[in-house]
Amino acid sequence: MGKANVFQDPDFRPNENALCEIKYNGNTYQGHDIGRVVEWRRLKDLPAFRRATDGRGSNIRLFEDGVRATDINQGSLGDCWLLSSLACLATRSGAVEKLFLTPDYNEEGRYQLRLWDKQSRRFREIVIDDAIPVWRQGGQPCFAQPTGNEAWVLLLEKAMAKYVGNYYLLDGGMTAWALETLTGHYTCVFLLEQKFGPNRDAGPNQQNWRWLRAELANKTPDRVVASGSRASPINRSALYMYDESDPAKFYSQEEVFMAIVYHLAIGNLVAAATVGTDDATEVDGVVRAHAYTVIAARPVSSEGRGQLLMVQVRNPHGAGGIEWSGDWSDRSTLWNKHPEVAEALGYSPPASMTGRGGAATDGCFWMEWRDFVEHYKEVTFCCANGFDYIEDEAAGWVEVFNDPSFPHDHRSLGDYKFILNGQPHTGAQLDDVIKWLRLKEIAAPEQFRKGAKGLKLFAGGGTHPDDIDGGSTGLMTAVACLANKPGAIEELFISGKEYRPDGSYQVRLYEPKSGHASIAPFDDWIPCYSSNPITKTKILGSEVWVLLLEKAVARLVESYSKVSMWGVQVSWALACLTGQYTCMLMWEEPKKKWRRLELQFLEKQPAQYRAEYAADDQSLVANDDVFRTLSTQLLVGCLIAAETAKEEQVVASELTGLAKGRNYSVLDARSVRHPDGRTLRMIKLRDPARQNEWKGDWSDSSDKWERFPSVAAALEFRRDVGNDVGGEETAATPSRRRDGSFWMTFEDFLMYFRLVTLCGNSLRGNPKPWVASQPDLDAAARRQAEARRQQALRAEQEALEDSQHAELRKRAVERARGPSTGMVFAQAAITAAANAPAQRLPPPPPPQSTTASTSASEPAAATAPPPPSDVLASASAGPPGPAQPSVEVVSESKSGPCKSCSIM
Repeated sequence: MGKANVFQDPDFRPNENALCEIKYNGNTYQGHDIGRVVEWRRLKDLPAFRRATDGRGSNIRLFEDGVRATDINQGSLGDCWLLSSLACLATRSGAVEKLFLTPDYNEEGRYQLRLWDKQSRRFREIVIDDAIPVWRQGGQPCFAQPTGNEAWVLLLEKAMAKYVGNYYLLDGGMTAWALETLTGHYTCVFLLEQKFGPNRDAGPNQQNWRWLRAELANKTPDRVVASGSRASPINRSALYMYDESDPAKFYSQEEVFMAIVYHLAIGNLVAAATVGTDDATEVDGVVRAHAYTVIAARPVSSEGRGQLLMVQVRNPHGAGGIEWSGDWSDRSTLWNKHPEVAEALGYSPPASMTGRGGAATDGCFWMEWRDFVEHYKEVTFCCANGFDYIEDEAAGWVEVFNDPSFPHDHRSLGDYKFILNGQPHTGAQLDDVIKWLRLKEIAAPEQFRKGAKGLKLFAGGGTHPDDIDGGSTGLMTAVACLANKPGAIEELFISGKEYRPDGSYQVRLYEPKSGHASIAPFDDWIPCYSSNPITKTKILGSEVWVLLLEKAVARLVESYSKVSMWGVQVSWALACLTGQYTCMLMWEEPKKKWRRLELQFLEKQPAQYRAEYAADDQSLVANDDVFRTLSTQLLVGCLIAAETAKEEQVVASELTGLAKGRNYSVLDARSVRHPDGRTLRMIKLRDPARQNEWKGDWSDSSDKWERFPSVAAALEFRRDVGNDVGGEETAATPSRRRDGSFWMTFEDFLMYFRLVTLCGNSLRGNPKPWVASQPDLDAAARRQAEARRQQALRAEQEALEDSQHAELRKRAVERARGPSTGMVFAQAAITAAANAPAQRLPPPPPPQSTTASTSASEPAAATAPPPPSDVLASASAGPPGPAQPSVEVVSESKSGPCKSCSIM
């Protein structure tokens, strides 16, 4: 791509203003002098990436087979507080990826990210280019260092630099501020210092001190800082608030330890900061004034040493980082003396200790809690899955949000036509018949799942295609495709999984024409007639998210009529939901083959697109290759839909059960062995309206499932209740509405379907999408297994929250009455956690039985690995209860190279 297409951010240009000040070889450079030691290079021109990708920019990735804490390596900038926060996020599948509205590396160099603005209570869009500051001598990045060909750390560090004003202002900050800015989740801090309350009279032994809970103040940062200024807005504005006169806001050592156990168990993030003012020093391998990630905490029993409270932390310097050198460090002999402790914690010595290849340290280490409190003075909790057991509406602060750009009247309905008593209503007339209701007024109370933080948008650990009943529009077809991928719908809701009392939501969508992301906030007022949405979309069970997603799309295109009346092309909808490349395969009868179409979309016109294709036979695809494309691309994460023929003589609904000209979601495509020895090529589809299911061979009412149980087992087929053989209703099996999903052979598919839409960046520039390398297939299998594992964990966490919610609220109230009950609570929690099963690592995905092949005679069997059975062991006790701050105290970081966590 030529230089004319390279994006350069006009608001954060690659010059000295973006750096302000930098140190090199002991000298400080400011202003134009910075150019003597620093230059700016695009990602593809960095020596580190050229080595990792053999000089081919196309091999650079934002993410390579997931995100890990080991991807993060700190450079010369003192932003360990930020990098330790990223290491926290890296322990939660998908948490870092959600920050990137631009999902993949692109040659244009334009990236969109989102960061939380505490003051407006909204996520802000941050646009950057991919120019990175590097040292003129050697060409290495000045700050965060890349690992392999992954670029996400460099880009996220740059986005944060733009957010605060420049790179220099990242030199010193607070982990709590970073975690809240990265996630948008409530964050609080526990402080351990002798100057607080009862600690002043407790003597010098930190074991006798109590932790004080503090909150982050809601101040507006002053990010306009003159060149050369040393005042960081992060330190001036993100202040702690606390009230040390209230004894209920002080917590025992056991309580804070068990709070860490509990929060890690339910998926919250925990970080810690050490004492001191200068990260150039260390004591016993613990760096002073430095931020760390807390990875694990667990009470274990040992022979001769009794019960141990163990904590595992990680130095954000990563590989080669300084590590704790005391008891239970990697060099400690205690592991050999007490193998029962190593077994309970799943500990094995790192390669650097066993002499395998002379590996460097990994930055991770275990230590006892008693040693932890000697070195660490802050513990930060970022609470994605609950902490404060209070209802926002009851607290009295909630102001219901009304989106002024999408008003609750006919202006947001566009040219919608509503027929009432035979009379059409349009324009301002619609205001007499269409009423806008909030989501909680439409959904019955039992349709909201009540969890630890109130009402939920999702249930059962995640979404599923069966959650959707939205008619036959292309939008609902695309939504069902996305719901077939565990966690994909939830990732669109960047405002969280919970119902918001203020009615303000943010959903990540893309304008298909430009590919640019949109995260504008919108409210939860839905246009209705007689309490039913005018779009005919229904809420099934507890899945109230469907109406919100539909409204987000309507807002994007500026009209409900474009979504409900004139329809949405499924190709447009897939591109809108994912931001990924979309194309089509169209049946060409004279050629008896499928023609590949390249698509161009029109801005804010979801019902239209333009299609082009290569001349002659270059874009033709044979039937066998179409099936292999479906099976292979579904396996690597592509979304696919298919449309039936529009001719009545081809699709006779009374015979086939299919609707003509209807889009169906393609959920699966596999090759299975028939008992007679032949290969069956099977396709699983779903009607978004749940009305028009296939009636032929291998349909839900077919007797073939009973005649050939091995096929049913291979495809994990389960018949719908009420869909007995023959499809007749009986007293024993009362009829219910079908789920819309069904299997059919690929040969039957070819008879009735004429258009296939595919969405996924793996298709871009790929002339043979039915071919995939074994490493790509293996990586896809790992991602799919991890997504399923995370969905299972979310379901278990929901159950944990639900089962403990009432008890936790009770204990929180008791805790607020005074510290006397705290010790009883902490001891009970320790006992329960000690008896809990040890956390098990997920098993590796099973090898693929059949891989994608270039041979037309051997189609690929895209069988997905089964979800793992392991679950996260969780402590059976909750954290300390909420405490509201009442006294504001200004806190600033001390001077020094790192200034990691605004030590008080």
